[in-house]
Amino acid sequence: MLWNLIVGSILLGAVHAAIPNHWLPVALLGRSEGWSQRETVGVVALSGFFHTLSTVVLGVAIGAIGMEVSVRLEAQTRLVASLLLVFMGLIYFAMHDANAGSPDRPHEHVPRGLAGRSKATIITTLSVTMLFSPCLEIETFFFTAGTLGWPAITMLAVAYTVVTIACMVGLTALSYRGLARLNWHWLDHHEKRITGGILIALGIFTFFIEL
Repeated sequence: MLWNLIVGSILLGAVHAAIPNHWLPVALLGRSEGWSQRETVGVVALSGFFHTLSTVVLGVAIGAIGMEVSVRLEAQTRLVASLLLVFMGLIYFAMHDANAGSPDRPHEHVPRGLAGRSKATIITTLSVTMLFSPCLEIETFFFTAGTLGWPAITMLAVAYTVVTIACMVGLTALSYRGLARLNWHWLDHHEKRITGGILIALGIFTFFIEL
């Protein structure tokens, strides 16, 4: 079940980090402010670190709850973990369907009105904003990892952090080669459906297949 979680966290971390408003606004802001590619990538890496920091801190707390549940429901631990993943996946599918008829309102991680401010102000604002915008989708994984103990929680935290920051940095670097001109609307619009699919698939694999 541990490797199922690691693979799932890599997939979910990559999809979540690829959402345009995690990195594209920073890349565009860096260009408008005349930053070098290295400076822009550094800012994205820093904001990504704070984003994963709050996610991991919350995840560790939720993982501790998962450990407590596994002690109390030792025989049903695998079933509970699988059902929780599937249930959360269905919720994300429902969230997508609920918003299907409404105008697109992509979640903002990068606040407006930063153009023309000092570099220190921009970096501080981005870091604080990302710190208070944890990735809630991954927290179910931490609960499941908690049923396996602290080593599983640690491995999940490291995998999620590395993948998320690497994807944000990589996409930012590629944006300097024209990637920013691509149409990212589809990924932004279907994020919840993709997330739900990953959660459901992981829940099924966790119950039926032990890697």
